[in-house]
Amino acid sequence: MIKIVKIPFDKCIVERKRRGAAKAPDIIEQEFQDFFEFELLKDKIELTEAKELDDFEKMQAELEEKALQGHSKGELVVGLGGDHSVSYGLCRAFAKKFPNSGLIWFDAHLDCQDDFFPPTHEDVLRAIVNAKLFKEILVIGARNYTQKEIQFIEKNKIALIPASQFYTSELFKNTLGQLEDFTSKVPSIYVSIDIDAIDPAFAPGTGWQEPAGLLPQRFLYLLGHLKASKKVKGLDLVEVCPQKDISNMTSRLAAKILLDFIK
Repeated sequence: MIKIVKIPFDKCIVERKRRGAAKAPDIIEQEFQDFFEFELLKDKIELTEAKELDDFEKMQAELEEKALQGHSKGELVVGLGGDHSVSYGLCRAFAKKFPNSGLIWFDAHLDCQDDFFPPTHEDVLRAIVNAKLFKEILVIGARNYTQKEIQFIEKNKIALIPASQFYTSELFKNTLGQLEDFTSKVPSIYVSIDIDAIDPAFAPGTGWQEPAGLLPQRFLYLLGHLKASKKVKGLDLVEVCPQKDISNMTSRLAAKILLDFIK
C-alpha cells in the first residue's frame, strides 16, 4: 500500500508573495486522474490530509504520527506539500523507523541558510542536519546558494551534486556513479523533491524559479535508479505553486513524478 499525506501548508515561506504551495496537493491529486497509471494504482493508494495547519509544532507532530503509522504497516509514505518545511516531521518519523539511513534532497537551493524556528523553506535542511536524523545526506540539483550554506554543508560532510553536473552526457554518467555509491552506504533512503530542482522551462509553477535546472527526463531516469535500488522507503514532493503555473504543467509533472515512482 501507498499512503499519500496531503499537506496544504505554506506558512513557512518567509516571502508572502511567493506563497501558494498550500493549494498544490488538491490540484496534483486532480492531475492524477488524467494518467492511465492511476486507474491501476488507486486501489493501492490511501489518501489522507493533515488537519492541523496553523500551529507548526502541532502540524509536524501530526505528520510524524501519520508517517509512523504508515511505516509501521510497511506502507510507502509519500508527503505531498506544501512548502519544504513540511519535510521536517516526515523526516523525523523516517529516522525513528529507519535509523542510520540516507537522505537525498533534490533542490535548486541548499536550504541551510539560518537557524529559524520553526524551520522555514530556506533552512529546513539545516534543521534536519542539526537534529542528526540521517547518517548520510546528498543534495542534487543545487545552483543558487550562499557562502554560509557552502561552509555549513562542508563542515557537516553533506555530499553535493550541483545542477551543472547534468549539463553533458559524460557528466551525467558521473552523477549516476555518485548516486550508486551513495545508495550502497545506507540500508534505507528518504527522498525529498523540491520541484524547483527541475528547470523552470518545464516546471514554472514554483515560488522561487532558478534557471539552468535538471531536465525532467534525466530527473525521472535518476528516480528510476533510486526505485530500482529498493531502498527508498519514504519520499515527499513540495513547493509546487499553482498560481504561478502555466497550463498546470508543473502540477501535471509533479503527478507524473509520483506515479512513475509508485507504479
